[in-house]
Amino acid sequence: MSWFSVDPPLHPLNHSLSLAQAVKDPNTSITQVADIVGRDVAMSAKVLQLVNSAFFGLAQKVTNVQNAATHLGTETIKNLALASEAFRVFPANSRIPQTVHESMQRHAQRTAAIAGTLPVDRKNRDLTVMAALLHDIGSLLLASKMPDKFCSAQAIAKARGCKLFEAEEELLGTSHAEIGAYLLGLWGIPDLVVETIAHHHHPTRIPHSDFDSTVAVYVANLLAHELDAHPQGATGLEIEEPDRTWLETLGVSSMLSEFRDRAAAQSRG
Repeated sequence: MSWFSVDPPLHPLNHSLSLAQAVKDPNTSITQVADIVGRDVAMSAKVLQLVNSAFFGLAQKVTNVQNAATHLGTETIKNLALASEAFRVFPANSRIPQTVHESMQRHAQRTAAIAGTLPVDRKNRDLTVMAALLHDIGSLLLASKMPDKFCSAQAIAKARGCKLFEAEEELLGTSHAEIGAYLLGLWGIPDLVVETIAHHHHPTRIPHSDFDSTVAVYVANLLAHELDAHPQGATGLEIEEPDRTWLETLGVSSMLSEFRDRAAAQSRG
């Protein structure tokens, strides 16, 4: 990907290297994470906004990061903190409507919430949710740093009735999935997250033997897009060959109706 370069200032964790270490360290405590996040007012505000959104379905309003960490757990808070910084480091370009940026954030939150309900291995659940939160970070980068390419891809997708990532592949030779994965790899994000994001539009490029993180984010993304477009009711997932055959081979096709119900319930939460 020689045409694409990322300067060090784009790293979302420059304000606190300790947060980067916390993301990687499984022994980091809730108190430590809350303290790190609490040092940055903007990050704290964004984390609390995410925690109190309908996607997490908490029974009462959470007003501080410590309580948020207690309710949702250390790993979830670390993931939310990382995601909030990733969105902040790529502000909307003046040529891109602010509503586009906001819809990306809502879609990321919804995809993560849905991914958290899917039957992925417990030991990988938190990394799967992180991948779901960050799966479209490549789109944020394009919208913020390469708005002309972003708008061109949008126009191609609309004119031809194709998927956005297909338009990006035609225009750029790659898509936001690979761009986002490349960026996160440079940032030192765990390999499982990077791989999951890279393949979330082309999951058949890598082998699968069970309902792994890539399968979960692929399915969660489809369900989230369906709810984004049709919040009042499902209309059927757009799954093309060979993905449909692949899902059948994994035994996932028969579970899609149940997953859709879970996604709808989570959205209503």
